[in-house]
Amino acid sequence: MATQETRPIDVRALVDADNGRISRRVYVEREIYERELERVFARGWLYLAHTSQLKAPGDYVTTFMGEDPVIVSRGADGTIRAFLNACRHRGMRVCRADEGNTSFFRCPYHSWTYANDGQLTGVPRYREAYKGVLDKSEWGLKEVAQLAMHQGLIFATWDADAPSLSDYLGPYKTILDLTFGRDPEGIEIIGGAHKWTIECNWKHPVENFAADMYHVSSAHQRPADLGLMGQIESTGYELATGMGYVGHQLTGPVSGDEASEDALHSYWTLPNVNTYILKEQRARIADELGPDLARLIPLGHSAAFPNFSSLDIEMLRLIRVQHPRGPGLTMIHQFCAVDASLDADTKNELRKQYELSFGPAGLLEQDDGENWRECQVGMSGYIGRNLEHNMLLGLGQERASSEFLGADVPGTAGGIWSEHCQRQFYRHWTSFMTSESWDELGAQLEGTT
Repeated sequence: MATQETRPIDVRALVDADNGRISRRVYVEREIYERELERVFARGWLYLAHTSQLKAPGDYVTTFMGEDPVIVSRGADGTIRAFLNACRHRGMRVCRADEGNTSFFRCPYHSWTYANDGQLTGVPRYREAYKGVLDKSEWGLKEVAQLAMHQGLIFATWDADAPSLSDYLGPYKTILDLTFGRDPEGIEIIGGAHKWTIECNWKHPVENFAADMYHVSSAHQRPADLGLMGQIESTGYELATGMGYVGHQLTGPVSGDEASEDALHSYWTLPNVNTYILKEQRARIADELGPDLARLIPLGHSAAFPNFSSLDIEMLRLIRVQHPRGPGLTMIHQFCAVDASLDADTKNELRKQYELSFGPAGLLEQDDGENWRECQVGMSGYIGRNLEHNMLLGLGQERASSEFLGADVPGTAGGIWSEHCQRQFYRHWTSFMTSESWDELGAQLEGTT
């Protein structure tokens, strides 16, 4: 009986980002995937939730860090914490709801009970059966090593040696500020979470949100035929900065002699909801941070390594996380984000636009999911996995971001027809996959950002 050929992993031989060649083995082989769980998801900073989902003591949501189920909870003391959603006795999930409010989590298997700060508080037959051999203080829920926030976005890492979230994100924090910090009251998540699975590797949707404007006119021809999308102009950018990536069309000047009422530009042609608010926000950003940064708003497609994504088109924003479920399966968690100060009717209209366009049954989302699934089919066979991805688009045309955009965001940028961000993603991926420690990893990342 024939057996599948196995080969040792030499990641550096699989990824040649400088020349735009990526082996398709990185999307299909189990051994590579298992190393990702260890070296990427067990030590990188991963997005968990937004503070608007955890307003009151006892509020919680459940999510994943890699394949590990996680509870994110605001304790009775008001502190937000995150724990592995697994009983310390036999590993049963102690919380199986998506969200709610509770003062405790009780395992349905043997009824070990934990306070919402993770401490073990109740053990059946504690006195008569354990007789002093069980110290409850040692058996609380497994807590993340570090948890931090930026613009209300909650991130965590399992690795105590990881740098701070601020250092990890680097100048990508400016992109998060421009996306989620335009309203003085911040953003809020409305409508709960959309959750669905796609038969593809987790890196496919991340690559797409890392500023793939190249696919829009062909992959989304149907919405264009319906008049929902206009022509994409060549005046745009793809920016790699810190551990993040962003790209979109540039808007017109916000101030000065060249400014006009038509400065706000997008290829999405649905009736806009209160775009005058966005114009006011851009004018304020221009005054506070300069007109070059204001021209980046709306930010378009954006992602941060490894699996956080966002979209900002006019007043419509979403947050997405790509959770790995094996080499060929991804679970997506997606949320509609709106400015907190908007009235209820406007928020509801934005939610409807979100569902129509980028909800799991949305006009654009169906196109993308089908493409990623068929990509996985095309590379899963023996011949397919031994070919390479072509990521040559815009190769050699990158420049310093300040030179390309005028905006003061450290990093490198390419034109709108570019795979610069995808190549940068694989430089980061290679650094994680080949580094044994954070000292080594930090040195490699410093050389790629």
